[in-house]
Amino acid sequence: MKKNYTAILTALALTMSLVGCKAKTEEIIPEEPEETARAIEVMTVYNESIASEYTYSGKVAENQQANVLSTVGGKVAQTNFDIGDKVSKGAVMFRMDTTDVENQINVLRASLTAIEASITSAKTNLELVNGATMQSQINASKNALDNAKLNLDNVTTNYENNKVLFEAGILSQTEMDQIQLAYDNAQMSYAQAEQNYDLVANQMPAENQRKAEDAYNSAVAQKASIEAQIKSAQKTIGDATVTAPISGVITAKNVVAGAVLSQAGPAYTITDISKVKINVAVTQQVINTLTVGQQVDVVLSAVSEEPFQATITTINPVANEQGTFDVEVELNNANGVLKVGMLGEVSFTKESADNTIVLPRSCVIEKDGEIYVYIEENGRAKKVLVTTGIDTGENIQITSGLEEGMNVVTRGQTYLSDGELVEIATDIASDVVDEYTDMIEEQLPDEKQQNETEELQTESDSKKEE
Repeated sequence: MKKNYTAILTALALTMSLVGCKAKTEEIIPEEPEETARAIEVMTVYNESIASEYTYSGKVAENQQANVLSTVGGKVAQTNFDIGDKVSKGAVMFRMDTTDVENQINVLRASLTAIEASITSAKTNLELVNGATMQSQINASKNALDNAKLNLDNVTTNYENNKVLFEAGILSQTEMDQIQLAYDNAQMSYAQAEQNYDLVANQMPAENQRKAEDAYNSAVAQKASIEAQIKSAQKTIGDATVTAPISGVITAKNVVAGAVLSQAGPAYTITDISKVKINVAVTQQVINTLTVGQQVDVVLSAVSEEPFQATITTINPVANEQGTFDVEVELNNANGVLKVGMLGEVSFTKESADNTIVLPRSCVIEKDGEIYVYIEENGRAKKVLVTTGIDTGENIQITSGLEEGMNVVTRGQTYLSDGELVEIATDIASDVVDEYTDMIEEQLPDEKQQNETEELQTESDSKKEE
């Protein structure tokens, strides 16, 4: 505007100078400057959505990770995957060499065959422990006992008869001593026969039974031991084939075919990134606005500027040492574009509104206790008082004062006046608009403009007098 006024006044001075040359006595009265439209930019407002968000940074982490180990030591026979390969749960990762274990199983099976034969023999002995042989021994012992009893009875009768004769003086001491000796031997023989019968008929069967049972049980126990060893060896062979505990991607490999398996670390590491997680620490102002299952936006600029949808899976209700609360969100990563370690910005919505008028924050002016915007109406600027709601810092909700379809001034509103003539500069290049805006912002105050006009008028009058 300053440049426009200056140009107009200069032209006016030249005109008055020329008129003065023709008629010095004619007084020149300057014309009123033509009102110039101020260039502005506008936007037509419509109802839309707005949300106030808190954003926190975090790193992408795997959904889960599993270390693949082998319980079988020794040499590795075969490996099937390398770093970066995808594996499914149950896939065979590698196999250990089981030659020694298979040889051990063959030896154990041979021992099992031998012990099974021993069990059969022991079972037979157990069945025959009180059989015909034993019964024959018992009968022989019984006959011997009966004979010893019969002999003792005869000797006893003879002894008692001769004792009467000895006491009567009929028999001599020598004869009586011989009869006594025969009597004592008969008693001894009977007692020995009786003891032998008790051994054969009573003690030996029970002892033989115990021995036969012990032999049988021992053989059965040996069989069970061998079978357990075979089962353990077979399990070792099964364990020698190591499978994937989860589905995922191989991220570490410490196993080589033909080499002895190292026990220093896991043979493989499998990382599941079909889903990924981001852990962030939120403040107390946010924690109570969050719920498990809530959908949130995550921006990973390394992949896309468009936000990814994530779901809150964990909310720790206890603050950490920093006084913030740990929150975990989960993202679907079926296509594998999200990599562990990437930085992400997780946005949590504090408040939101739908079907409402939203303006750029710069459109709204707060001055002298008023909140207002300018709208363009019939080529004039109109000041409209508004009330505001959600403020994101970039955009702001207008809760009253505006209606859909209004043209709100978005550029050039700073120095507008209510009712001022305006021109929508939608077709002017942005650099031209910027230059024109700078010109407006440098416009002289009204008093200064009047002083310049008066100075030009004085200069014109001087030229007329000349």
